[in-house]
Amino acid sequence: MTSYQGLLIITRLTGRVSLCRAVRCVAAPIAFVLLLSVLAACTARNPPPPAPPPPQPEAKASPQPVLPGKPLTQAQIAVVQTTLAKRGYEPGAADGRMGPNTARAIARYQRDSGLKVDGTATSTLLSHMQGQPDVAPRVIAVEAAIPSGLYPVGTRFVYSGVEIHTVTGVKGARINWETSLGDHYATGPHFGLPEIEWQSGTWKGVAESSLPAETSWPPNEGMDLYFDVTSQEWNEAQGKNAQRFASDASWSCSNKGSKGVKVPVGSFKAQAIFCERSPASAGAWQKRVWYYVPAIGHFVRRHDFDGAGLEIAKMELIAILPGGGSRTLRKGREGAIADALDRAAPGTQTVWRNPVGAESYVIKVNGRFNGPGGKPCRTYSVTKQGSLPRREYPAVACKSGNKRRWVIPGLD
Repeated sequence: MTSYQGLLIITRLTGRVSLCRAVRCVAAPIAFVLLLSVLAACTARNPPPPAPPPPQPEAKASPQPVLPGKPLTQAQIAVVQTTLAKRGYEPGAADGRMGPNTARAIARYQRDSGLKVDGTATSTLLSHMQGQPDVAPRVIAVEAAIPSGLYPVGTRFVYSGVEIHTVTGVKGARINWETSLGDHYATGPHFGLPEIEWQSGTWKGVAESSLPAETSWPPNEGMDLYFDVTSQEWNEAQGKNAQRFASDASWSCSNKGSKGVKVPVGSFKAQAIFCERSPASAGAWQKRVWYYVPAIGHFVRRHDFDGAGLEIAKMELIAILPGGGSRTLRKGREGAIADALDRAAPGTQTVWRNPVGAESYVIKVNGRFNGPGGKPCRTYSVTKQGSLPRREYPAVACKSGNKRRWVIPGLD
């Protein structure tokens, strides 16, 4: 036996003693050949155990796939409601039931997210929500009340169709108006928001909005406002027991940005304010568009559309006549305007100062043009100096027949 074979036997003896114990191997001096065969037999009966496989990560159950466009279960609707509430959309209780509050909240979320707006809870909506962070809508800026001088009592807004709206009172965040048709109504700080109350003949109505009365108006460009309006109306001729007719509507309003607009009184850069309400009563507007001019502080044009998208009413500004001050002040100012219309060159500015007071006004007139019936007309504007906010009062005036005096169309 070579030295190499002896080394091999000793190595196997050293590494397999425990295996030989299973067959009661005895480390006695025996022939090297016999011992080698016994070791081989022991190794064959008891092979070394295989190395254990590396630990595998525990498999997690994958969530049930959400099929697009499928109706949701009651439990899934409750998840939608909870998610909407976290993001500030006020769907009501998370009860898994589709009610009007939930539908309105879904519609607002869809509109904010650029989705198709249908107010329906589907698996597509749930999948979209699960992929979005819980972020509430932007906070709307507010203001305490009507800025001083924005709507002085006695200011008249004259629109096409000889519709005149006159400010009859201002208190806090409330403006009282009277129209040339004899109707009365009250609004919040700015145009466009639902009327607080109104009266036409013996019919009277009130409205409550979920939007705070001090909400700034109009909304900033790109900002959307969503709110609900609850209204009641009744006939006062029926006395205290008059039946009240209640209705609810959802409103959405947005600022579509600056647009050029031309109306009888002139051309302006206006902010286009779109509002929609649903439902709308038969014959009433469902979509309304205002064109608001900040320098004027009011709208210069308004369009009303019914549910079919047909225009049912249109108003365009003819004049804004300043209110406030004594009768003597108003007469003196009107005389200065007429003199400027008679004599001033186009684009000329003149300053009129109240001889018995501290007020002063800048009067600017433009070129002549032919109005209805070939009457000579001119546009002009009046701006009160030293007042904040700075207000511009534009108007168009035409010569009035044989009297040859300047009058506002519809006021002659």
